[in-house]
Amino acid sequence: MNNKKTWIWEHENYPHFIYDRDEIDKIIIETTKTQGVLEGVLRHLTHKENDSIILENAIDEIMTSSKIEGEILQRSSVRSSLKKQIEKIDDKLSSKHTDNLAKIQEDANIHHNPLSIEKLNNWHYNLLIEGDYDKEQVTPGEFRNYDDMYIQTGEGIRTKIHYIALPEEDIAENMSKFLEYCNSSKENIFIKSAIVHIWFEQIHPYGDGNGRIGRNITNYLLSKELGLDTRYFSFSNAILQNDKSYYEALEKTNKLSSNPNLDLSHWIKVHTNFINSAINTTIKHIDKIIKKTKFYDHIEEIKINNNQSKAINMLLEGRSDIITNAIYRVVTNTTQVTASRQLADLVKKGVLKKVLDQEGRSAAYELNIQSSFQS
Repeated sequence: MNNKKTWIWEHENYPHFIYDRDEIDKIIIETTKTQGVLEGVLRHLTHKENDSIILENAIDEIMTSSKIEGEILQRSSVRSSLKKQIEKIDDKLSSKHTDNLAKIQEDANIHHNPLSIEKLNNWHYNLLIEGDYDKEQVTPGEFRNYDDMYIQTGEGIRTKIHYIALPEEDIAENMSKFLEYCNSSKENIFIKSAIVHIWFEQIHPYGDGNGRIGRNITNYLLSKELGLDTRYFSFSNAILQNDKSYYEALEKTNKLSSNPNLDLSHWIKVHTNFINSAINTTIKHIDKIIKKTKFYDHIEEIKINNNQSKAINMLLEGRSDIITNAIYRVVTNTTQVTASRQLADLVKKGVLKKVLDQEGRSAAYELNIQSSFQS
């Protein structure tokens, strides 16, 4: 092989990727089980709770996918755009830009017609047309028409090139093979989505927005082949929480010096682990919702004021395992005397119990789960 070749798309066997099934089986099996757990816990949600889960994760996905690329969106605008879709509420707080991002997300999760150039170009147009982009280098809805596509960080002598995309003249042929694989491959979906993600990154067909389009392709494939709306979890948020390992794996896999055989085993493990992490985050959130519902079911006959309800919710949401007079005052914006009286009332009613080793001014309380859940 020519030593001057740097990137895996220059390999003579590209794009015939390989992977070691024994190396990736553990995370594939674990993520499949996690998916099953999510589908199980979703059955315990009310319609309102279900819509709330979708809304909050959909907001996180749009905002974090943009944040990864350095774009900061207003949460209120994203929420408003999604409420128009999910709850059919016409809120005036949205912008044309966030409306367009919500359209892309809905199309990726709901409309599973085959992936095509037309579909991707439509996503790309909606992604950029109302946002900020380099009008000299980028045409929304069209592939780039130049070769110098660098992924780099830093400036001047500190500039580091992480990746150079394949030449413009090879985009059409590569995208044809890419879309054929997306629409026809019967590979395990977690393996397939990982391959598709890094393959699209290698082609980098657009002048801008490739990362966001790539993550939408991942969500499209997962929702289509898992039969599970990916708005139940946020893949992009999982990446953002550990973006260092994401970029390290991406760079390591893309370079021939560290990956001379087109082996995607490590990348597939990393990518699938992000999906697993995203789903687990939602499961934990749903567990808190179910726990809160059951707790309130068991104490529904007990008279509780608004301050006490705020304190209980804080504990149920896991923001703290215990509550003190000081914490109660912060949560409820009340006085020390009132906090003491209302905490004592919750203990008397069996909602809270004292933490045994905390007395006097440092007295602390926790939810009396055992008492509240006994039949």
